[in-house]
Amino acid sequence: MTTTVEVDLGAGWLFGGQVRAPGPEDALDRGVVTALADPALDDSAWEPVVLPHIVTPLSWRSWDPSTWERVWVYRHHLPAVPRAAGSRLFVDVAAAMTNAVVAVGGEVVGENLGGYLPFSVELTGRTAVEGGDVLTVVVDSRSALNVPPNLPAPAPSSAIDYLQPGGLHRSVSLRVVPACFVRATALTHHDVLDPAARRTTAVVTLDCAEPLPDASLEVRVRDAAGRVLASTVSPSRTLPVGGSDVAVEVTGLQDAALWDTDDPVLHHVEVDLRAGGRLVHTTSVRTGYREARFTEDGFLLNGRRRYLLGVNRHGYFPFAGFSMPDRVHRRDAAIIKDELNCVMVRCSHYPQTASFLDACDELGLLVWEESPGWQYVGDSTWQDRAVDDIERMIARDRHRPSIVVWGARLNETPDRPAFYARTEALVKELDPGRTTSGTMFGDYARTATFQHDLFGYDDYSTAVDAAGERHPTLLEPVAGRPYLVSEAVSTRSSPTTFYLRTDGARVQQHQALDYALAHDAAMGDRRFCGLLAWVGFDYQANMGNHHRGVKTSGLGDVFRVLKPGAAIYRAQVDPRRRVVLEPAFTWDPPEFGQPGSFAGRPEHRTWGPGERAVLCSNCERLDVYLGDRFVGSVTPDTDRFPHLPHPPSFVDLRLQPADTPNLRVEGFVGGERVAVLRCSGDRAGDTLSLVADDRELVADGADATRVVVAVVDRFGRARGSSQALVHVEVDGPAVLVGDAVLDLHETGAVAAVWVRTRAGEAGTVVVRASAAGLGSEAVTLLTTTRS
Repeated sequence: MTTTVEVDLGAGWLFGGQVRAPGPEDALDRGVVTALADPALDDSAWEPVVLPHIVTPLSWRSWDPSTWERVWVYRHHLPAVPRAAGSRLFVDVAAAMTNAVVAVGGEVVGENLGGYLPFSVELTGRTAVEGGDVLTVVVDSRSALNVPPNLPAPAPSSAIDYLQPGGLHRSVSLRVVPACFVRATALTHHDVLDPAARRTTAVVTLDCAEPLPDASLEVRVRDAAGRVLASTVSPSRTLPVGGSDVAVEVTGLQDAALWDTDDPVLHHVEVDLRAGGRLVHTTSVRTGYREARFTEDGFLLNGRRRYLLGVNRHGYFPFAGFSMPDRVHRRDAAIIKDELNCVMVRCSHYPQTASFLDACDELGLLVWEESPGWQYVGDSTWQDRAVDDIERMIARDRHRPSIVVWGARLNETPDRPAFYARTEALVKELDPGRTTSGTMFGDYARTATFQHDLFGYDDYSTAVDAAGERHPTLLEPVAGRPYLVSEAVSTRSSPTTFYLRTDGARVQQHQALDYALAHDAAMGDRRFCGLLAWVGFDYQANMGNHHRGVKTSGLGDVFRVLKPGAAIYRAQVDPRRRVVLEPAFTWDPPEFGQPGSFAGRPEHRTWGPGERAVLCSNCERLDVYLGDRFVGSVTPDTDRFPHLPHPPSFVDLRLQPADTPNLRVEGFVGGERVAVLRCSGDRAGDTLSLVADDRELVADGADATRVVVAVVDRFGRARGSSQALVHVEVDGPAVLVGDAVLDLHETGAVAAVWVRTRAGEAGTVVVRASAAGLGSEAVTLLTTTRS
């Protein structure tokens, strides 16, 4: 065996529910763990589950942390794994929330502290080749654990501005490797912009159970087409027992194409371990060649200045918390890059799934990655664990071209100079070529000891304009170092405390204008590297101004459906690439007592977007009609937004008594009509829409896709309000992840569920949605055993 053999353990788990729980601060009793791990324990009544798994059912809002802040147990009767003589066996856990104790065959074999990063436990010599041994994982999801980002008791979980539902929320697998194997490959690329000098240093970490004489390494770089661009063979040596590092430099990479946000070219670095000419082990890691530099004159990617238009992202979902499969996490990256036109995303406030970061590599989405933390630094033990998180985060992800910032300082934390000197030194030792940062917030930040490269500031400054409206403003950049607005724009800059889809046009348009004003200000000052809006999607939290447990500052809601306020982001794209014409409001006539026309009725004066309605587009001119009446031609407001590539346009959409309440907008580029927007003011033609992100899924019991249900007008435009109760049913080899009845009055006429496959059951799945007065819709999916 020369390649790593991996056996996914997603299916076949038994969930035993809550363990006899300790108190909030008590240590987990190892005797309890040992008893739960006893192979003779009768687990026949336990619940069969598939990973990723959450320990308690959730809806899309009003999460109750007390339902998961306990101790839980999982068991798996291991399958037979083919293993050559002398090979080694590991169990790899991609993440468990929050602490995990692992046992096999009744014996505790490992423990991990912290809920966001992978860990491995060696099982060699502890399990039978023929299988049947019992793997047990006890997951401690209490909130008072002394690990980042948590706070000790009596602080409640609401002391952190995001919730952390418990469970085995990422993958678990068995891994078989030779007695001496490549454990990790750390890559550093040098002189990327000089083809003649371009080279890669690979520091290969080897792990040997016995000495390996006459060992050498060959390191190869392949392009996307599989061609070997260059390779280097290291001198032979005897590898000792345990871990050792060998550095190999590969030159001759003049033909390696650069990775860029517009052309994310990826390469593979392969490592062969040989002994006496015999291949012992081979591995591969994906990477990309690019130079990312933050300067006081902005951000440079491959020598070209790029403004960092971006968002922050939380990596959990309604109904399932963190426990969604890779496909769903990858979809978030696609929405951020392709629908919101972002150049950068900040992983707030913890390392996120490898699948999300894989998608960022592939799509060309730059990443700020940070380890778990939120406004708190604990005692020396807590700090040691935070340092360990940073080290493991970098070890997992340093090969990724998308990552351009490491968070060496935890989010919005108080000044701790000694601790942050330690974390900064660690990052520079592990990966000296990347930029370090940490988000600062509040007045103290301007006088704090900041020891990192890039000053990241969470700027929620506001001011009242001449019209009496409160809008965001930006503080002056901190002098003497590169500067990035790491968070900005939230409901605190709004005329309301929430950005809800159910809000009226004034609030919806205010949200869009807040983004426009903030980005225009940052784009107009070269000292700003960019601005990352708070936040990409609404998220669940019990702190501050939440709406039934949901923070609503997102460009999209918790279902990942973009709000009208996101229209300004959607418009920031070259029309040669994609034409965009979006209103920053929903067209929502009253739902009751409405005739076909509003002539002579008072309602028409109350529901429209007003005299300065906001249209977001990358067109040069918009012609606007209300019914048959030509309202006028409008152009982007470059006077108010001189720096934004595609400013919003403003138009008077107050309905006149004779108007038919239908909106039509035609967009023109170069004198040619390239887009038409139509919205109906007659709810009599409203229907249900049902759209799935994917039509084919893998029948592994974990794969899932989102299905969006909406009330739409006769032109297919989503409403912003509805009284409908939508009933959702799933027929076929799949299960519903979500509420079977969706109250669209609460969600704003749009919501979503996810549909998850059943392990080993291929076939046709029909998802149906129905609502009184709106009829029914169905979408058909195919589940297949092909991966």
